[in-house]
Amino acid sequence: MLDFFRQKGLSNVVYGAVIVATILAFVITFRPNATSKTASLSETCVARIRGRCIDPKDFASAYRILMPSKSSTLSRKMNLKRVALDGLVERELLDDEAKRLGIAVTDSEVTDQLYAGYVRVSVPASQASVAQSIFQEMYQSYVRAGLMSQDVAQEHFNDRDTAIPVDFRDPKTKMFDMKVYERQVRNLSNRSSTEFRIEQGRELLAAKMREVVRDPIRVSGAEAWEEYERRYSTATVAWTPVKESWTARWTVDVQTTDVASWVKDHQADFDKALETHQKDDAPKEGHIRHILVKLPYGATEDEKAVGLAKLSWAAARIKAGDSFAEVARDASDDTGSAAQGGDVGDKTDKFVPPFKAAADALKPGETTGGAVETQFGYHLIERDDPSKAAEIEPQVKRSLARDMYAKSKATQAAQILAKKIGDAMRDGKSADDAIRDAIAPYVRAEKRETALRVLPAPAGVGDGGAADAGAASPTSLPDKHFDASTDGDRPQTQTSTAFNRGGDPFTGLSPDGTASVIAFSFAGKDGDVMPEAVRTTDAFVVVQLKQHKVATHEEFDKDRDAFEQELLRAKRDEALSLYVKRLRERAKDDIKIEQSYIEEVKVDGGASNTSDDEDEY
Repeated sequence: MLDFFRQKGLSNVVYGAVIVATILAFVITFRPNATSKTASLSETCVARIRGRCIDPKDFASAYRILMPSKSSTLSRKMNLKRVALDGLVERELLDDEAKRLGIAVTDSEVTDQLYAGYVRVSVPASQASVAQSIFQEMYQSYVRAGLMSQDVAQEHFNDRDTAIPVDFRDPKTKMFDMKVYERQVRNLSNRSSTEFRIEQGRELLAAKMREVVRDPIRVSGAEAWEEYERRYSTATVAWTPVKESWTARWTVDVQTTDVASWVKDHQADFDKALETHQKDDAPKEGHIRHILVKLPYGATEDEKAVGLAKLSWAAARIKAGDSFAEVARDASDDTGSAAQGGDVGDKTDKFVPPFKAAADALKPGETTGGAVETQFGYHLIERDDPSKAAEIEPQVKRSLARDMYAKSKATQAAQILAKKIGDAMRDGKSADDAIRDAIAPYVRAEKRETALRVLPAPAGVGDGGAADAGAASPTSLPDKHFDASTDGDRPQTQTSTAFNRGGDPFTGLSPDGTASVIAFSFAGKDGDVMPEAVRTTDAFVVVQLKQHKVATHEEFDKDRDAFEQELLRAKRDEALSLYVKRLRERAKDDIKIEQSYIEEVKVDGGASNTSDDEDEY
């Protein structure tokens, strides 16, 4: 700076003297207190760390800096009060570590930072991913409040470890101005200049300690390539699940004697399930039950025909003696009510009009004479009749025994069928051909159930978004039969999206299953089939590698600089997070938090966010 003055002559010397005088006034007027404050018994503290008090003003200041727009909605969304307090706790622990290592902050360093127009606030290292959105919103708030320009915000928001730029300059001279500084500090933190400077000294010391932890971390070229190859080498697989629900329905031969023998061998499990089912399935005064077969939005005539065939199959089972509740558990696509035997309660006010009209018209013990079409699909609806409890109880017992027996055999049946499909594919068959041949023995030439008719909507009742219910009828729909080949749970091949070594090939996999599919996908050749079917939560899955794309060194070289910087930052974030985690663990008995300060205000009095105006069914 002195060289600059010498070159510019006397006028610049005078101008420089004014600047120096301003800096001296800044330092002398706002000299920080060198000692840390220890909490007294009468102090109000947001937190105590090793006996030191974080007072409400310090907490409010950090909170304001993080979100000067004061948006309560954003604050709740980001849990900002918790973030602000955790940042202060982390700052105090890092300051202790810095002092232990002999690291300090001088008055001139604090002055230089503020004179240059930078302030700091601590965000917990463990929330590096959350910090990005916090800082982005914070910078936009600063722009709206006139604390910085959009260009400066855009430049800085990605680097949450850099001090936050705030404009302390006079708009005309473009030089640091004490009055502007004091005004901005008050707007930013609601603190006096002296208080703010003390807090900034603590923040700067914590920042130095963070750099001590982060700076030694390096990324080698080999490490960067390995991570690049892991991220950008991708694979796509075709996967064919053989679901236990399907094998239980179609492949298990259910004989009365076998069921009785199984129940005898598993009496305790059966009795426990029976107790629950009888409680849920016992008819209750005024209660409505339904079985739903969902239809996709804009369903085709073929899709409607298959849906109607499935509902007709469910109705035929009930007619043959199965309880409505047990059939609902097996066949209904409304999983919420299916678990309770299709029970949707005794209130119909929130049901869509066609469902409500059909349900309200039923007398106790009656079932709709056909399918009720709504925007959700086809429904079979029944009203409970408590007077029939004695008839329903043995139905529930019989149906439950058959279902539990079938499910007990379904796992092995699914595994065997998946192996058969996989073996056929390894022998050169296409997935579709392998599936067709495997399920062919279970597509039996049975007597077809009588198709339900679709009930016309009552006069004056809208469909709640469905197509004209009266237009769909068995005579106008294609002839479909619900069997092993049309069941929506049948084995069907799906293709995954492209995934990398850290991705999820498809849903339902366990961690071990994910690891095995990924290992196969990046070691095999296109067209290979995994040696064994993979277990998911409800199926055995045949996996075939469709495509494997390997990242190249040429691609890596194009993105190398940016990628290495990204990787370095992530490694440094992780190192700092682990370091702070250890500090907090060691000091856990010395950290006391006053929870009332970090509780976000509930604007709805605790009511649910779910709209009460939404129709069901």
